[in-house]
Amino acid sequence: MKKVISTSLVAILLATSVPAALAADLESKGKGSGKPEVKAEAKDKSKETSVKESDTATDSDDENSTEASTESNIKDVKLKKQLIELRQELKHTAEITEDQKAKYEQLVADLEKTTDKHGALDVQLELLQRTYQKGDHTPFKKLGELLEKTGSTEVKAFVDGQQVKADVAPFVQGGRALVPVRAISSALKAEVNWKPETRSVEITRGEKSITLYLDKKEATVDGKTISLDTTPVLKNGRVFLPLRFISEQLNAKVEWQEEGKIVIIDDLQAPKESEQDTDANDTSAK
Repeated sequence: MKKVISTSLVAILLATSVPAALAADLESKGKGSGKPEVKAEAKDKSKETSVKESDTATDSDDENSTEASTESNIKDVKLKKQLIELRQELKHTAEITEDQKAKYEQLVADLEKTTDKHGALDVQLELLQRTYQKGDHTPFKKLGELLEKTGSTEVKAFVDGQQVKADVAPFVQGGRALVPVRAISSALKAEVNWKPETRSVEITRGEKSITLYLDKKEATVDGKTISLDTTPVLKNGRVFLPLRFISEQLNAKVEWQEEGKIVIIDDLQAPKESEQDTDANDTSAK
């Protein structure tokens, strides 16, 4: 009897446990296979949406960049046209009106805003040369600012608002600016004579005579010996002289502007009366 009951009990337990185990197994498989497939599908759709959004954003950025570039080009063309028109107005006259000066200044400001610093520099230089008045160094401040922004490091010299042109640039040595002798002499309307036997340079302007010697800290001015704080040097096949000394001896005022490394020279040499009379006669003859 006990054996029959045990057998029956085992059968009942098997009957109830097998379906439960089978159900648990099916549920486990459902969790392990069915749902991840749904998640993977959702993930793929999310990636696809993200790629589309990224492509749309890229296209939008490209369009904005193209529009900005087009607008910038149009503005550059307009500014260049304005400059050409302004130059045409001044083509047959040496004088410039206040209105034309204001146009130049506005062009400089507009070009600077378009990041065309070199263009702004060229226009400012042109404005300076057209409007410079001896003793007024205000225009050089803007010029120096633009030179700094364009990364210029060379020393530049100006005589009465006109840049001293030379095939080699001036430079600073021992805190003193040195310039090519022929370039500065020409700008100050002086004559130059190189004497190789004595390695000296003679500069004359009117009755003034100056002699400087290579590698010597002395000069002769109208027969008198004067000490120098820096010596003339030979560099790149050119003789360089201390700018301040030679300019002041030739009756010119010199000012150094650190911003832009600019040497500003005002020629104070007054023309002789005979020269003024000659100029007047030449003008009347014309």
